[in-house]
Amino acid sequence: MANEFLSVLKQICGTSELPCAIADETLVVVWRNSPALSHRCPLSRGSLSFLFGEKAPAAGTVCCTENETVHRFNVLKAVDPGDGGAFYIAEQIRCDELKALLTSPDIRAYMTYLCARIRESAGMIAVSADEIESAVSVFGAASGEVTEQLNTINKGLMLILREVINPEQLYYTLDLCCDDSTICFADELGKAAEDAARSLGSSVKISLETKNNIFVRMNRRVFETIISDMAAECCGRALYPEELIFSCERLSQDRALVSVKCLNRSGKKNKPLVSGTDSKGSRLYSDYLRTVMCEKYGAEFTAGEIPGGYSCSFEIDKIDDGLYLSTKRSKLLRVPDRFCAMTLCLAERHLEERYKYINIDADDDASDEESEKRRKLLEVRGKK
Repeated sequence: MANEFLSVLKQICGTSELPCAIADETLVVVWRNSPALSHRCPLSRGSLSFLFGEKAPAAGTVCCTENETVHRFNVLKAVDPGDGGAFYIAEQIRCDELKALLTSPDIRAYMTYLCARIRESAGMIAVSADEIESAVSVFGAASGEVTEQLNTINKGLMLILREVINPEQLYYTLDLCCDDSTICFADELGKAAEDAARSLGSSVKISLETKNNIFVRMNRRVFETIISDMAAECCGRALYPEELIFSCERLSQDRALVSVKCLNRSGKKNKPLVSGTDSKGSRLYSDYLRTVMCEKYGAEFTAGEIPGGYSCSFEIDKIDDGLYLSTKRSKLLRVPDRFCAMTLCLAERHLEERYKYINIDADDDASDEESEKRRKLLEVRGKK
């Protein structure tokens, strides 16, 4: 009788266009329809226990969060009139409450305005800091103390703007007018490697392993932000990044793999963050940007430990092999960008000092002995 009752439930759920799964009384999935087969669907798991946690299973609307994405399910309890056995039917509702909030016109208008004002204010402070440095050079102020404070200001600006780039890019990506173009992975990863080398300095080896004829249709700024987040995730582990490798390769006729790998063979540790570890909330926008990228471009992200390091990667649909005109960055835009996504993402751990101690003898009548003392004092301050 149970098999007959289950067959009836399958017939009913089989006509649904929404992901749907049927589980027995122990919440073990005994059947699912085709929309629920995708491994990106929560209902592709072997059990529905993730819906209830430690609570007893019950019918109704259930929400669960996965990688900062909110999923909603309708849960029905069906009891076999023959033997009294129960089955639980879970149907995923294609309504992401977090996405609905983020795409709200009022919320989006406020957040884009807020990000713009933060960028504008940070830019004004940065310009003022540069002018102070110039004044130090001209007037011979106590450059050791001044430049130390300027570096503190610069690091603060970097940390503020780092929290801007992900929500800024996310809201742009969610916009229906978001413009995609044909880009070449070799070009984009080359630019990412340049930015990473400038941000990390000579202590980290930057390697590039790319193929010149892998093209994709997507938004360039989305790619720039995602690859910067991946680099920051790799470099932010316990071990210091001695080598950072950017690579792309074909997986098949239709798919390509983009990876960022961080290697450390000496066991050197990263310095602990003064602010402690990132909170879960600070990754809200970056994690959700990856979710949007999966939905919009069919990407699939993976991350984890590898021999001697850590790796982040994503698969994505590529364009069929052929000749394409890819949109490249203008040479005028290849100048070092102080606030580019890569620099901001790596700022908290690995950004070098922007302002250097200026060796100035303000007193022209000072003796050679006094000048030598001042020079040594500035050298000591510069090594701190």
